[in-house]
Amino acid sequence: MFAGKSAFLQGGITLIEIYEEAGDRWVHRELLLLADPDEGMVNRYLAQGFQLVARVDGQIAGEVVMVPAENGWELKNLAVLPAFQKAGVGRALVEAAVARVPEGVVWVGTGNSSLWVLRFYERCGFRRSHVLKNFFVENYPQPIFEDGVPCTDMIYLRLEKGGKDLKTGGMFE
Repeated sequence: MFAGKSAFLQGGITLIEIYEEAGDRWVHRELLLLADPDEGMVNRYLAQGFQLVARVDGQIAGEVVMVPAENGWELKNLAVLPAFQKAGVGRALVEAAVARVPEGVVWVGTGNSSLWVLRFYERCGFRRSHVLKNFFVENYPQPIFEDGVPCTDMIYLRLEKGGKDLKTGGMFE
C-alpha cells in the first residue's frame, strides 16, 4: 500500500488510497478502456510492469499501468472516472507510479487530439519529446475522435526522474 494523499473532493478533504493491483488487472476494465479504447492494444501491455489503483471513500476512482521501456519506464494507461477528475486523483496516481520506478526516463504517449491530457502531463513535469505520425491510424481498427478532432498521431512526453527539468517541487528527485 502506498501512502495516501489528501485532495479536495466533493467539498471536503478526502484521502486518496493508492494500492497495487495484485490480482486480475482486467477487473478494472471500465477504466482501462476509458484510457485506451482498443482491448487488443491493452492486452499487449497489461501483463507487463505494474498497475496501481486509486480508491476514494471506498470507491475505485482511477488506475495507472506502468511497463518497462527502453532506458526506463512507460506510463501506458492512466484513467480516472469522470466523477473524480480534476480532484487530484490522476496526479496522485502519476506521482505514486513515478515514485515506484528507479531513476531514469519515464515516457508517456497520448493522442494529438488529447489537448487537456497533454497539459495535464506537462503540469506533472513531463516535457514533449517526439511524435509517431499516424500511430492511431495504423494501429487501431476504428477511428478515434476526441471533441470532434481525429486522433492520428502519438505525442510522446518524457520525464527525467531525478532530473532538473521537473516542475514538481522535487517530488520525483
